[in-house]
Amino acid sequence: MLLPIRFSSTGPAGWQQLPNQALEHGELIEGRPMGLDHAYFSHGDAPVKSGIWRCEPYTERYESYPADEFMVVLEGEVTLEAEGFCETYTQGDSFLVPKGFRGTWRQPVPMLKFYVIVG
Repeated sequence: MLLPIRFSSTGPAGWQQLPNQALEHGELIEGRPMGLDHAYFSHGDAPVKSGIWRCEPYTERYESYPADEFMVVLEGEVTLEAEGFCETYTQGDSFLVPKGFRGTWRQPVPMLKFYVIVG
């Protein structure tokens, strides 16, 4: 039986105490994306994944973002830059990065977010 899933802004029990790991990234410009991802939900039939993600500061570039991703910033900030575009998202902001986005992800401080990825 499928039931609603509660997301905790601190992750599942014990998650915050787990050590950081190297995370996937685009073309790395600065720093090293070290953090942790916990998928509260994923569905193989439809490429959907949602969860909580944390990461230390870093900067990366994407030639083509691999999926549509909706995010809610719980802590920290990120600035997305593209030709003619520059916007910073901070705690409480929600935004979507569309599949194919070409630009830069600048994360100057540690960040914690909820996400939903549709691939």
